[in-house]
Amino acid sequence: MRSPANPVLVLVIALPLLAVAGSFASLALALARGDSELPKNYHWEGGALDREQERMARAAQLGIGATIAIDPLAQRCTVALHGAAPAALRLTLTHPTSTGADRAVTLARNGTSYSAPCPALAAAHWWLELADDQEQWLLRGRLHGDLQEPSALGAAAAPAVASP
Repeated sequence: MRSPANPVLVLVIALPLLAVAGSFASLALALARGDSELPKNYHWEGGALDREQERMARAAQLGIGATIAIDPLAQRCTVALHGAAPAALRLTLTHPTSTGADRAVTLARNGTSYSAPCPALAAAHWWLELADDQEQWLLRGRLHGDLQEPSALGAAAAPAVASP
């Protein structure tokens, strides 16, 4: 009668063979579905990112905050701004997966707030960017839901994330 194979010997041989097979599988995936190349001017984008960081820091220095509300019935965006009073604001709403749902809205000053036509939004994890018309400062935040409830950005918000 033949005794079964020694389990330690099986592990000593099988583990390296599995590692080699996994390496070949990883190589095949990398060759078939590798990442795309970076744009040729990618290294120039760092300057724009630095300027955006400076604008966000300026907003924090000035204590600028905003409360954003979107009324789906009136199809209107309203922003109550704290700490600044530019002539107009630019609100960019970026959907996490569908670029067709992205919105860019210019809000005109209307007394103490800013407003503009804005269709209702689908519930999602929206990225919001609010800037003045002179591009001196910038507020950013990630908000969850359909934004029908007022949401705060910058100095008006403790965390820049609202609950659904």
